[in-house]
Amino acid sequence: MGLNSMLFTSPDRDQQLENCLVSDPAHIGEGINGVGEHVRRIQIALNELDDADLEVDGRYGADTGDAVEDYKNARGILAPGQVTADRIVGKGTIKSLDAEIDVLEKSTPLPTSFVSPTEAGLPHAHQLCPTRPRVANPGPDGHAEHRGSPINPIGNAMKINIYGEGETDYIGFTDFATEPQHARGRPMTSTLVNGCASDICVRSSPLSAVTLNEIRRIAQSALVGGCRFTYGSNQNLFQTPRADILSLGTVIQQHRIASPTDPNNPLADLEVWVVDMF
Repeated sequence: MGLNSMLFTSPDRDQQLENCLVSDPAHIGEGINGVGEHVRRIQIALNELDDADLEVDGRYGADTGDAVEDYKNARGILAPGQVTADRIVGKGTIKSLDAEIDVLEKSTPLPTSFVSPTEAGLPHAHQLCPTRPRVANPGPDGHAEHRGSPINPIGNAMKINIYGEGETDYIGFTDFATEPQHARGRPMTSTLVNGCASDICVRSSPLSAVTLNEIRRIAQSALVGGCRFTYGSNQNLFQTPRADILSLGTVIQQHRIASPTDPNNPLADLEVWVVDMF
């Protein structure tokens, strides 16, 4: 059957992780298949499940080994004859990580995350949020809804919502457009200086080549605090830009948030990826 979680299977299945699930010699550890995309995904999983606070660098070092050992001990994942867990990811460990991440992706993310898990967003005066005509697709209460929008931004420079509809006004973002034919009265990102943004989001809009180039241009350099990019959309729209998102930087969170009006339809789920840009 293979792995199931979005983290371990998107945008493509990682063959190293799939091999680890079925083959003892394919286990992963310090010095053993210990560098690559498969390690990066394991690190994200440990951060999400156990708050391991690992640097997501794709290198299986001592810190990752410690986090794996702690994860296995907490869940009693022991090989025959073991009293305490070892520091490698083998068949049982990758199966457990995949199952827990799959459950997490299909549940509501914590409000301490980087994205809003609900239409309500962070506590704020929601009755002041925009309505039609500025908002083309308002929530059930007629106001801009906040499901999958950024929370806890870096916030040390401009916060830009490309093709936003006011859903992030309350947290200090400003709506912009990257292409004049879709501006609908929004100012253009072409008026912004290079490296001006610490936080950029795009929600339920395609990522064109123009938009991607503008995201890269206005993103703040890591030398002065970096830039966090958040992208959220349904699965149909998300099929194209996943590789583009991966090219922007290091994915630090991935979530799937069910639609409140169609919770049993996976195609209506909102997929959200949060990236620390290079």
